[in-house]
Amino acid sequence: MTMNARNIASTFVIIALASAVAACGEKSEEAASTKAPAAREPSVETTGPQAAATAAKEARLANAVVTGKSSAAVDLKYDFLAKPDVGQAFELELVFQPRAAADALEVEVSGMQGLTVVSGGTMRFENVRPGESQSGKVLAQAAAQGLYYIGVAARMVSKVQTEVRMFSIPVVVGTMPAATQKAAPQTDAAQQPIEPMPAVESGGPAAPPEKP
Repeated sequence: MTMNARNIASTFVIIALASAVAACGEKSEEAASTKAPAAREPSVETTGPQAAATAAKEARLANAVVTGKSSAAVDLKYDFLAKPDVGQAFELELVFQPRAAADALEVEVSGMQGLTVVSGGTMRFENVRPGESQSGKVLAQAAAQGLYYIGVAARMVSKVQTEVRMFSIPVVVGTMPAATQKAAPQTDAAQQPIEPMPAVESGGPAAPPEKP
């Protein structure tokens, strides 16, 4: 074999080896790219405006008072969307928070004497799941100012059983007068405050005279 032939053969060998190394590198990069997990972007539900709105809503909600001995796995929060006033219909938002699954959540809202439930007295939510809130709105109206209560019955309905939990929501309509006011201090003719003296029991034996 001549020198030129050897050089040509060596050149072909070098080119072949370089091609093989390049192919292996490409395969390695391909494998790495397929195995490496993609960077997970933050969820909009936990970091976006929706999460902030949900947190703000939770902060303004109040807990309804549980009445009676009931075991239905559901909690109730509420919020007045406007201050209740005499003769004006006001809106009340109810947020139910199931702690167990049920085929349906049935709700019945009732007022008391002087307070009328205008709309939203009955609600039904299908296929409720724990951790998934269900909300509805009630429109009510009071004829006079005072303290009223709205009753809410929440029924967790399933094929096995139906459990009920009762709640009570206080409603202050108008401006409530102060329950008690501090009495003004008594004064004498000179407008000076009169200090109360300790009470002395009368009708007992007289004190012995002092010795000279």
